[in-house]
Amino acid sequence: MLRREWCNSERIRMFASYVLVVAAGMLVLDALMVLFGGGVTFQWRWVKVRSATIEFPCIALLCSIFLLLLINRKYKEAVLLSSSLLCSGLIAEALLRFVDHPFSKPWVDYAAWYEPSDVYGHQLARGFEGFGPLEVPVKINSHGFRDTEHRWEKPANTIRILGLGDSFTFGWGVSPEETFLKLLEGSLSQRIGKPVETINTGVPGWGLNQYYLYLRNLGVTYAPDLIVLAYFTDDLAGPIQDAIPPNQEFKKGLQFKGGLLHYSRLYNFVKSLSNWVRLKNRSARIEYLHNEDVRRADWVKRESYLMTEGGHDRHSMYEQLLAEYLVKIKAVAEGHRADLVIMYIPDIAQLHHPEVQYINRVLQQLAIAQSIPFVDMTPVFERASHPKAYYLWPRDPHTNAKGHLEMAKALTDLICHSLQRSDLVCDGGSTDDGVLTPTAP
Repeated sequence: MLRREWCNSERIRMFASYVLVVAAGMLVLDALMVLFGGGVTFQWRWVKVRSATIEFPCIALLCSIFLLLLINRKYKEAVLLSSSLLCSGLIAEALLRFVDHPFSKPWVDYAAWYEPSDVYGHQLARGFEGFGPLEVPVKINSHGFRDTEHRWEKPANTIRILGLGDSFTFGWGVSPEETFLKLLEGSLSQRIGKPVETINTGVPGWGLNQYYLYLRNLGVTYAPDLIVLAYFTDDLAGPIQDAIPPNQEFKKGLQFKGGLLHYSRLYNFVKSLSNWVRLKNRSARIEYLHNEDVRRADWVKRESYLMTEGGHDRHSMYEQLLAEYLVKIKAVAEGHRADLVIMYIPDIAQLHHPEVQYINRVLQQLAIAQSIPFVDMTPVFERASHPKAYYLWPRDPHTNAKGHLEMAKALTDLICHSLQRSDLVCDGGSTDDGVLTPTAP
């Protein structure tokens, strides 16, 4: 009887060991697929399993090895494994503090970039410094924008340009030096032979209402000579409001991932590495990012974006609302003796699909009607041999450094060809053979 029980327990132990070995092998394969193959996705009927992050396979693999040692009564080896991991962790912690690697800095929650605003709904948190989207460093100045410090007073003999926009203007996924406004500063200065200062007031999530409110309330205080409105597909969200209710999602302020663990450099380093892998595999998890057809279909559903020509009153209402916004923004600019130009930034799902470029034509017609210089980047981006050449796609749908460079070129040509200012006379050169849509005189 005892022998039979012993045999049964031995069989159970062997079976458990076999299962753990197989599981460990599968976890190693999963980790390799996550690191080098974009992750693993398996679907059977209504059950869908997806692995695109590195934390689960690594932690589960260590647990499997530890359990395998315990099941096989290798207690010394289990203790040795635990001790080795502990000692390695302490050494790594010390080294990271000595080297001060950027990845070992505390990982800040996404919501920490923002704070609620009684006027704009939300705004960038003044003085914030940390990693931003796609592991790009972000530093917010004392005025609440991702830019260097700017005095309210305009320097003498300088052309000052105020940029209004959302995350594309902010520079999502690129460094501050790679944004189109910073590149415009250099290229236009060369063309006119005098200093140019650009002020980037782009805030992710802002739209036409925030652009108008900020320009009216504070933007004109910079005394800009020129205002660049960078319009993206989703900028028309709703009717004009004099104040947008504060977004309480961001009321907690600065939040660190991991709680007290954020004091550990090793934890921060591992968290940063895992997040890098997660972002690398982001498109595999989100169909909206790797499937342009799905993205295009989702955009079309949102009537206020005016991507397709509608045959009902709601489209006419949004077109009229867009016209009212442009009238108000232009009036504020003219009231402070500033010129206004508009640049349209297309979504990647619009490229080579004229049926979803209705907003481009509406915006162009409104700009012509109000004598606002306008450039549509869609034809420029469509000239590329590869439709994704100017975007971070599929990691992210925002424009990459090459896209920002093309936008800076197009804006430089638009400003030089369309504005009649005695203080802004360009040389005869051209930064691009781009496709401009100048307004009627």
